[in-house]
Amino acid sequence: MDVLGLALAALKFVNFIMGFINREQLMEAGRQEEIAKVSAEIMRKTAAGKAIWEKVNAMSDADVDAALIGLEPK
Repeated sequence: MDVLGLALAALKFVNFIMGFINREQLMEAGRQEEIAKVSAEIMRKTAAGKAIWEKVNAMSDADVDAALIGLEPK
């Protein structure tokens, strides 16, 4: 194997490693983006759930019963 062939093989190997690292970085960025989306949705739902529970807790028992009866299918 001559020097040129060895240099070409080394460049191909470096290119393979760089491609692998790039793909891993892109996958990690995608994972982080998805985690951020899910976290934001959980926070939104948690805030909405807290607001709902605050309203329900402020209701009297009779008001809660009336609201639940209104949700029953007819």
